[in-house]
Amino acid sequence: MTSCLVAAALWALSISLFRPLIARYGPAPVNFFKCAFASLAYLAWLAFTGRLPALAALEPGALAQLALSGFVGMAIGDSLLFSAVAAGGIQRTLVIYNSAPLMTALLDWALGGGFPTPQVWLGMLLVAAGVALVETDPARPAGATGPAPDRRALRWTAIAALGAALGQASGLLLMQRPLQSVPVVEASLVRLAAAGAGVLLLLALRRGGPGQLARMGPRAWPALAVPSLTGTVIAVIFMMQGVRDLPAGIAAALLGTTPLFSLPISRFVLREPVGPRSFAGTAAAVLGVALFAL
Repeated sequence: MTSCLVAAALWALSISLFRPLIARYGPAPVNFFKCAFASLAYLAWLAFTGRLPALAALEPGALAQLALSGFVGMAIGDSLLFSAVAAGGIQRTLVIYNSAPLMTALLDWALGGGFPTPQVWLGMLLVAAGVALVETDPARPAGATGPAPDRRALRWTAIAALGAALGQASGLLLMQRPLQSVPVVEASLVRLAAAGAGVLLLLALRRGGPGQLARMGPRAWPALAVPSLTGTVIAVIFMMQGVRDLPAGIAAALLGTTPLFSLPISRFVLREPVGPRSFAGTAAAVLGVALFAL
């Protein structure tokens, strides 16, 4: 459980550092950089520890499942998430996207996993409700710019956010079984490499995508390296450990607590106001996490 919470906390830190870079270069190029950076870091670690040749001995089926997990969960899922944010704003998107833990638990059960106990369901609902309260706090900046979205944009926001949640749930479930036999660093390498290749493919298919990637030249790399190290290289290792060791729905709920860890950054670093709704949401989510530990 601690591994998932550490990953969520590291994501909160990296998101605050990524925010101006995404605004400047676009979400897809930044997503590609962090995937490529993490893949190279994992390759270097495996080469340094002499474990690189062992990659060839890993079961092909498990590697394929991990690669599919990266493509579905990060390349497609994250692309839909960014599209939903662009269409309807951060708050609307994340309230819908918070259905990911519930989707994960239901998909896991449908695929033959155990049905969560009432205590686990209550914990997941409390965490999802707490995160929703934090994200809809009227005292905090909504993150949306420009005119209010029209009905078509709101419809696409809902579809894309649900698609992103489904991608997150599917990606998590796809990697859970291979993680029982594939070491965490090797599994992370395969997943991030596949995600980076998927983002690159989506950029190539998008009008103006290659030019968007080219604008993010070497001068941007030092600024991108720090959040990529904390939020991808290190955080993904903790995430994979948590997904390996916990039931899928609980892992997804704990990984979704990133907005709670963003509160201290918003308040004390970015100097953004925080209202009573955020504190109530944090209390609800903490209670939900406590139910997982009982």
